[in-house]
Amino acid sequence: MSKTYAGARLRRLREERGLSQAELARMLAISPSYLNQMEHDSRPLTVPVLLRLTEAFGVDPGFFSERDTTRVLADLREALADEVGAARVSAAELSELASRLPGVANVLLDLGRRNQALAGRLAEAAELRGGGG
Repeated sequence: MSKTYAGARLRRLREERGLSQAELARMLAISPSYLNQMEHDSRPLTVPVLLRLTEAFGVDPGFFSERDTTRVLADLREALADEVGAARVSAAELSELASRLPGVANVLLDLGRRNQALAGRLAEAAELRGGGG
């Protein structure tokens, strides 16, 4: 089994439940420093901890999968491909954004979709105006 680094998801789950690191560590029977290391991707999420998390919170083990990060990363690359500033954002920076700040990445993707929709509406309006002229 490959190592799973899911610090951002683990932190998000903890924060959504209103728990401190010490409280979650106690629930998982691990030390707060070990939990902190996992949240900062210094240590991988182990199978025993994963099982305790799924049991305690009723989440599917897939919640901690890197598959979502890969999809978000691909979507970010695609969204930035058409943008002028795309060259200023490295692949490493996009990867870090997708894995460490998935909420921010999704907001950026939503803004990109909105931008594309507005550009399409603007093009349609310009075409209608040019055709009626």
